[in-house]
Amino acid sequence: MVNPHRYGELLAAVRPGIIETPEEHERLIAEAEKLVEKSDRLEAEEEKLLALLTLLIEAYEVGLYDENDDDEAEELNGKGHRVAEPHETLGRLLESRGLQLADVADVFGNPQAAREALSGRRPISRGQAKQLSQYFQVPVKLFLK
Repeated sequence: MVNPHRYGELLAAVRPGIIETPEEHERLIAEAEKLVEKSDRLEAEEEKLLALLTLLIEAYEVGLYDENDDDEAEELNGKGHRVAEPHETLGRLLESRGLQLADVADVFGNPQAAREALSGRRPISRGQAKQLSQYFQVPVKLFLK
């Protein structure tokens, strides 16, 4: 269970927000790396902060593209950033938390279906997205296309 007071203290200390500069990107990567180094001893509040940092970093990184690249046009959100595919988000969350695909394979019913979802060959269903959202404590829309 996340202690809101403790989580608020962590947020105040780290000051995460939308990343707009390479310097802010590097700063939040460093903060995330500190948490990853102790990933086997993370408190619930630290896990939630790590998930937030991962998403902010991912959002910034997928936004780094050539604005004149027409191939990317259909994958852009309204702010000019490439929208991460659900399987990319799943992969980054697993990596950032030091987890293996086997840790979420039950969500997909079997390891083969989990591998296919992670590779992008199988879409993540609404039910699976909801379960992943609860597991990682992130918005369900991150796993839906």
